[in-house]
Amino acid sequence: FERRGRTLIGDYGCGSCHVIPGVGGANGMVGPPLTHFAQRAFIAGQVANNADFLVRWITVPQAIEPGTAMPNLGVTEGQARSIAAYLYTLR
Repeated sequence: FERRGRTLIGDYGCGSCHVIPGVGGANGMVGPPLTHFAQRAFIAGQVANNADFLVRWITVPQAIEPGTAMPNLGVTEGQARSIAAYLYTLR
């Protein structure tokens, strides 16, 4: 899951907005850096940082924070679970 998640992060261009350790070219400055993501208490300052909320955030961010700049990229639930697995390695 983790390796696939890192690949999907690159495929979806998440690094154009975020700094993401371990993902080549992920040095965007639009969204917050995702360094130490696993240690964060909240996702988007709105909900507890757990896998269910993270998958929801990745697939339909406006459901967590209406009006957010985070786009809906058409990520499937399965893909979001792989992305989440990678993000939770970032300690």
